[in-house]
Amino acid sequence: MRKKINKYDIGLIVVIVLINLFILFYGSNNMVQAAEKIAYVYSNNELVGRYTLTEDYETEFKVQDKEGSGYNTVHIEDGRIWIHEATCPDQVCLHQGKIQNDGEVIVCLPNRFMIQIKGSNDDTDNSDDIDIIAQ
Repeated sequence: MRKKINKYDIGLIVVIVLINLFILFYGSNNMVQAAEKIAYVYSNNELVGRYTLTEDYETEFKVQDKEGSGYNTVHIEDGRIWIHEATCPDQVCLHQGKIQNDGEVIVCLPNRFMIQIKGSNDDTDNSDDIDIIAQ
């Protein structure tokens, strides 16, 4: 005995697809556009800088590790942040590119360095949840 698909089944499928498309479209466009985006810069699991990413802000700075053996040069421009120069041997952090969206991260493991972008409405006071050093 074979059941046929009737018009109510097709209507239900169309409604489910439309709801999924709405959630997909609305979720991707609502990341952190209204709130400010803040880049948190960590070295040796300690916060060394907090920078608001705006279109009219441009700077470049160098962050040295505790041992003094390595550094990362960070560049901020046009609301994006990236590592411009690094002393790590593999240079993976340079190839991670420019980041600008909430939740994006750049990590340099040899220099124990991390950049993380969060929205201003995120809970930023809880630094215990960040662990970038594996021992």
